[in-house]
Amino acid sequence: MKKSYLLAGSIGIFSLFAGVIPAQAASESVAPAESAAAALAPIAPAAPGPNLALAPVTPASPEAPTVLAPIAPVATDATEALSPIAPAAIAPASTPLVADASQQVTSVDQLANNDASMGQVTSVSQLSDVQPTDWAFQAVQSLVEKYGCIVGYPDSTFRGNRAATRFELAAALNACLDVISDRFATKEDLATLRKLQEEFAAELATLRGRVDGLEARTAQLEATQFSTTTKLQGTAVMSFQAGAVNGRYVDSNDLTLRSGDRFNPTVIAAVLLSFNTSFSGDDLLQTTLAFGNNGLDTIAASNIGTTGIAGGLASDNGVANAAFFNPGQYYWSGFGNQGILYRLAYTFKPFKDVTITAGPQFYPSDIIDFNSYANAPASDFGSYFFINNPFIVPYAMNFAGGAGAAVQWNPGAGPFTVKVLYMAANANNPIRGLGGDGTTNGGFAGDPYQASAEVQFANTFSGGKNSYAIRLQYTNATTFNVNSNAIGLNAEMTLGKLGIFGRFGYAFLNAPVGFNPVPYSDVFPTGVDSDFEAITFMGGVAYKDLFVPGALAGVAAGAPMITYNANGFSKNGQAINDATQVNVEAFYRFPVSDNISITPIFTAIFNPNNSTANDPVYQGVLRTTFTF
Repeated sequence: MKKSYLLAGSIGIFSLFAGVIPAQAASESVAPAESAAAALAPIAPAAPGPNLALAPVTPASPEAPTVLAPIAPVATDATEALSPIAPAAIAPASTPLVADASQQVTSVDQLANNDASMGQVTSVSQLSDVQPTDWAFQAVQSLVEKYGCIVGYPDSTFRGNRAATRFELAAALNACLDVISDRFATKEDLATLRKLQEEFAAELATLRGRVDGLEARTAQLEATQFSTTTKLQGTAVMSFQAGAVNGRYVDSNDLTLRSGDRFNPTVIAAVLLSFNTSFSGDDLLQTTLAFGNNGLDTIAASNIGTTGIAGGLASDNGVANAAFFNPGQYYWSGFGNQGILYRLAYTFKPFKDVTITAGPQFYPSDIIDFNSYANAPASDFGSYFFINNPFIVPYAMNFAGGAGAAVQWNPGAGPFTVKVLYMAANANNPIRGLGGDGTTNGGFAGDPYQASAEVQFANTFSGGKNSYAIRLQYTNATTFNVNSNAIGLNAEMTLGKLGIFGRFGYAFLNAPVGFNPVPYSDVFPTGVDSDFEAITFMGGVAYKDLFVPGALAGVAAGAPMITYNANGFSKNGQAINDATQVNVEAFYRFPVSDNISITPIFTAIFNPNNSTANDPVYQGVLRTTFTF
């Protein structure tokens, strides 16, 4: 019989057993009843012997379709009648379906050992004589690639026009039925499943009820949610601090020598609420509100480095002769209780490797001077000096923030990144002559401002277990009429759980007549150079997972401002700029949970304000951080 008939018969049996006949195979590959033989004629016994002659089937088309893979012909000693196959499953044939006596075998062993035995194929393209134009191509393709029950000859042919025996048909059907039995459950499997369903009916009903409840709650949340594009993130910091000056210190506001025992412990609190909005998935609109209790730490209250914190940088746009840097104030000091717009900036990617951030209120440290161990005031060091380089990120800019724009280029998401930014703290005020001195200008090009660039190279080594980062920096800034051009270096290395880090800065400073960039709010006397150079540096080590997973311990030391070509002098009998201030700080962050940490911080400042007239300042802070 023709193989096309065998394939059609196989597909018909598939429909009976599994109901899985592909739509195309049923509609395109199988000839309609009108064009096919009505049924396969029964086989009548012929002359005695092993060979059986089959009655020819009247062809319905001039072309014999090939559907089922050829199998070596066999014969049987007994006279057998082949059961008729449904007409819809019969494809037309062009030659009588007669077994070739010269190729027939009489046993399964002979069939298995036949030299013309066939091999399994996984793609119809492996059969060289099956073309997409063949009328049964899609049926052959389905049986080969979907069901995997068709084989071909060793020479990669299908031979769809050759005759097939009933043994071949049995082998082909058996292969396809094996596939079906492997893919579909038996009656016994269905009975077992039904028994389990009855046994656990109560549990299934409970589970169904819970799912229905979750769906109802999800629908309610979707209907009443704040926004589909915005998520709320919060940071709350509660701090208890106590500090003292070990002796006397010079008040930088009036150069009066004061006693160091005039400070009491304080409680400092601040909350940041951020609404993070994304419209496309690759952008971020960040709106952050800040609240606090106006708490001050000992270092800020002793006016070490006059910065306007006590005078109100946000209220009167700075104070006259504010210092160029702040050497050690606690980051969370001075947050007011009326609420302020802490951050409003939009970040997006106009090109694949380019990120732009722009907005009326954000901070230089949002973009540059990052460090894995000394950059997060809620989770590592607590004072400004150890969080950022005071020359690259001037305190007057980073405390108040400002309006501006930044561009970051990270080619191919690789280790190399270039960042540039421009920001102005008084961009919201068009008035010239701000502040007590009457010379500080507002506006987007006003004072304070900074323009910075940073080139970063960060990579891993030792199979990704260790890493390092080097950042080369430049900042041009004006802060309350003190002009600076500074270069900086920010480096870090991670060796397992050990971290090594540091910063360095070199600044060329210019202070016009009547302004003092060193830490006292007073003018340089006659004969003291107002153009000079200064150095800042810090370095430290940190260790991860100390005692408990998620913990971090760190210690660092450095000098905020070492001046050159700026002579020491005396004012009101007090030595000015005759020493180098040294800051030391240590912390240990203990994670209570994923969202709560407790961090004791100890800070010591020697020769505060670069003056031997000041005795050391010691301060301890217990910081508790909540994130949500």
